[in-house]
Amino acid sequence: MIYLVVTMDIKEGKMDEFLAACQRIRPQVLAEQGCLMYDFTRDISIGSPVQEPATDNRVTLLEKWASREDLDQHSVSNHMREFVAQVASMRERVVIRSTTEAF
Repeated sequence: MIYLVVTMDIKEGKMDEFLAACQRIRPQVLAEQGCLMYDFTRDISIGSPVQEPATDNRVTLLEKWASREDLDQHSVSNHMREFVAQVASMRERVVIRSTTEAF
């Protein structure tokens, strides 16, 4: 199992356009072989002293893939290449963390 946590800071004034693009791509990705989760989330504050400060311009994508091969196929799909090109100018920063089961 492969998990990705993709944190994206969205440029000022681009959030609505960015989220609309995310809504359009999500069903296509969920239909891909091996995609078990593809959820876009927004920051909220839970009042924990160890929480990273919540920001209005951050979107976090949580992905879960059955195998590395499935993720690799996803990464080179035409719809993902088009999506990445479409939203590139809307994002200020992207950080990807990839993980697998610890036990």
